[in-house]
Amino acid sequence: MHATLFPVRNRLTRRLFRLHRPDGLPLRLVARRIYILPSRQGLTFLLLLLGMLLGSMNYGLSMGYLFTFLLAGMTLATLFATWRNLVGIEVRGAEAEPAFAGEPLRVAFQLAEDQGRPRRAVLFGVPGGEPVVTQVPARGSSQVALTMAGRPRGRHPLGICRAHSEYPLGLFHAWAILDLQAPALVWPRPVGPYPLPAPGGGAEGGGRATRRGAEDFDGLRAHERGESPSRIVWKSLARHGEPLAKGFVAPTAADLWLAWDDLPALDTEARLSQLARWVLDADRAGRSYGLRLPGQRIAPGGGMAHRLRCLNALAGHGGPPGHG
Repeated sequence: MHATLFPVRNRLTRRLFRLHRPDGLPLRLVARRIYILPSRQGLTFLLLLLGMLLGSMNYGLSMGYLFTFLLAGMTLATLFATWRNLVGIEVRGAEAEPAFAGEPLRVAFQLAEDQGRPRRAVLFGVPGGEPVVTQVPARGSSQVALTMAGRPRGRHPLGICRAHSEYPLGLFHAWAILDLQAPALVWPRPVGPYPLPAPGGGAEGGGRATRRGAEDFDGLRAHERGESPSRIVWKSLARHGEPLAKGFVAPTAADLWLAWDDLPALDTEARLSQLARWVLDADRAGRSYGLRLPGQRIAPGGGMAHRLRCLNALAGHGGPPGHG
């Protein structure tokens, strides 16, 4: 299913199953949330039982009646076992890893069981992804990881998720509908026609920065305890009563600013994609960089936390389709 159809399908599912508000976590699958119907194999089996009953009535077969009602009783027990395999499972957590636009989203669910019954062959599914089977041990927990189809840039709720099972015999299909609002963050796709800009540009770029080093002489300064004797100017001790030391500096690259206003030829999404590419390029190059967006300014920095902060700002900027 195409990603743009997910909101339509979610609205129809909410209306059909009367889901008036999103589900919070933790969420327990209570009895009223479990729906059950015969599976395809179950319908075939029920038709077989009906044929056996009609044959027994037509020919007056006592053994036919015996086997027909014996199998019917086993079928009812299977219906109850399938329903009981889902009821009482608790969804304690749901978390989606951030991803770039168009890439698959990975979602992790934390399931738990506290009623003393192991839950076998439980399948979890998310929109646009294949369901994954899992087992939940008695009075224990398990984690199930799923992959859902890529979304456009922005913050997206997980939407309608589904837990279902046909355990133990596959004759009945029991399922529960979950409307989880755990946000999935989608960053802009990191593409663009322009290479990383030169450092120090813009009104806030500044000039060439320096740091203390051993390359260029920078005059005399107060002596610091533990400093190398070769840097101490001993003549100053007799002249001023206290020693001075030679100061040296080493040049460093100026901070790099990634600015929205530097890309006037691109539209909104293209600008965000270009800025995302610059953020990754600057991070790989080990540069100190800052980000300027309309109404938002992130000071220069570096490292993984700074990169995530910039990408999150790009994902949340403006109001693209993903924000709906």
